[in-house]
Amino acid sequence: MASIRRTLSPVPRAGTVANVEVCSVASPLSKSSSSPQNCPPSVGLDHRAFVFSIFSPRSFRAFERSKPRGQLWRKVLFHFLMCFMVGISIGLIPLASTHMSMNLMPKHQAFSFGVISAAGNLQPPENAKMNVTASINEVVKFNATLKSAVKEQELVDEVASNVSTSQFSEDPYLESQKLLIIVTPTYNHQFQAYCLHRLSQTLKLVPPPLLWIVVEMTSQSEETADILRSSGIMYRHLICKTNLTNPRHRSILQRNVAIAHIETHRLDGIVYFADDDNIYSLELFRQMREIRRFGTWTVAKQSGDKSSIVLQGPICNGSQVIGWHIDESNGKSKRFHAEMPGFAFNSTILWDPKKWHRPTLEPIRQLGSVKESLWVSTFIEQVVEDESQMEGLMDNCTRVMVWHIDLESLYSFYPQKWVVKNNLDVILHLPLV
Repeated sequence: MASIRRTLSPVPRAGTVANVEVCSVASPLSKSSSSPQNCPPSVGLDHRAFVFSIFSPRSFRAFERSKPRGQLWRKVLFHFLMCFMVGISIGLIPLASTHMSMNLMPKHQAFSFGVISAAGNLQPPENAKMNVTASINEVVKFNATLKSAVKEQELVDEVASNVSTSQFSEDPYLESQKLLIIVTPTYNHQFQAYCLHRLSQTLKLVPPPLLWIVVEMTSQSEETADILRSSGIMYRHLICKTNLTNPRHRSILQRNVAIAHIETHRLDGIVYFADDDNIYSLELFRQMREIRRFGTWTVAKQSGDKSSIVLQGPICNGSQVIGWHIDESNGKSKRFHAEMPGFAFNSTILWDPKKWHRPTLEPIRQLGSVKESLWVSTFIEQVVEDESQMEGLMDNCTRVMVWHIDLESLYSFYPQKWVVKNNLDVILHLPLV
C-alpha cells in the first residue's frame, strides 16, 4: 500500500524534467522522511524551469496551506494586476518606438528594419546597413535644409519688420492718433435733418478716434437721436437746460455745456466747434491732429449782404501767425479776427491750467455778456495770450478748408420723425398701358 502511494506521489524523483535537474524529495508517507535529504545546488538552471516551478500546482497548494484565504486572494489579485500592466507596457513599446522614429525622419523617407523570424532571431537583409546609413544621411540633409529655411525666414521677417516700421513712421494715419472732440450745437429748423446728415457723413470718413458731442436745448429730440444712432460715429447727446432769454445766445449756452462736459470727464484730445450749417474738408481733420496747443486757419463765408464771399482768418509765415484778414464791417474792434469754425485747441487747456501756465484758474467759457462781434475773440483770449502760442495750418493759411453758408429760413419747425404726410398739392394718375 505504501508502495502504491509512493508511486502516486506528485513529487518527481531524482532525474531530469525538461532539461532541468530536480531534487528528490521524500514523500510524507515514506519511512525515510525523517531524515531530510540535502539537494546540491543546480548549475546552469534554466529560466523556464524557474517559471514552471513558481507556477506549478504544488507551489500553489503549499501557498494555500501557509497563507490565510484573505491574503491569498489579495496576492492573486496583485499578481494579476502586475501581469496586466506588464502586458500593456510591452504592447505599447512598438507604438512608441514607431512614433519616435517617424518624428526623427522626413515624411517621405523611412528607415529599413530587419525581418524578425518566427524563432525570434533578427535577420537583417544584406543591404540593411546601407539603407540605415542612407536614411541617416537623409535626416542630416533634412535638418540642414530646415535650419537654412529657418534662417531665411528670420531674415525675411526682419526685412518685413523694417519695411513695415518705416511705413508706419511715414504714414500719419497709422501712428497713434489724437482724439478729435467735435462739438455741434443744434436746434429745430427746416434744414436740421439735412445739415446733421451731411455733417455725420463727413465725420464718418474721418479716421478714428473721434467723439461727436451734439447739444440740444431742453430735451433730446427723437429725430436727432435717430440720426446719431444711425451715423456709426461715437457720440454723446447732451441737453442744455438753462433758461433761454435771448435766442441768439442759444449756441453759446450749448457750447458751454459741452465745455463743462469735457472738463468734468477730463477728455484728452483736440476740441473743435463744428456747426452743422458749415461744409468741411477731410484734410482739415487730418491736419487738426497735428495741433499742439492752438491751431487756426482761414474760413470762407458769405458777406453781410450775401452777395459775395469774404475770407476771415490768419495770415501766416509758415506755421507762424503774423496777421489777420480783417472784415471792413468789423474794423479793428476785436483782438483776434477768427471765426468759430476757424480754430481748434488742446482740451487739456480746459481742465489742466497748470500744465499750460495759464495766469488764471477760472474756467474757460464763451461769454454772452459782450457784443456779438466779440464772442469768438473773447473766448480765444482765455485760451492763448497772443499769436506766438498759435499754429497756422493749411499751407501757410492759404488753403480754405471750411465754408460757411447761411441756410436760415423763415420756418423754424421740421416734420415729426422727418416724415412729411401732406406734401402733394395735385395727384396725377398715370395712364394705364
